[in-house]
Amino acid sequence: MPTTDNHPDKAAKTSSPLRGKLVRIMTPEERSADMKEFGKEIRKSKASAVAFLQRAGILDETGELAEPYRA
Repeated sequence: MPTTDNHPDKAAKTSSPLRGKLVRIMTPEERSADMKEFGKEIRKSKASAVAFLQRAGILDETGELAEPYRA
């Protein structure tokens, strides 16, 4: 197996964050429909909405507004 030692033009490949994940190219209409469906999904319950807002950094661990969003 060839090595990349002493060959700067053959540098080792870095791992992409999307490596091994399926990426689907969508039309603008498909993307809009997908986003609307995702919105419906996260609004099905208060728990799923709070979990989403926490992952997005809008709510803190206690369910209160995160620091940047406080008045």
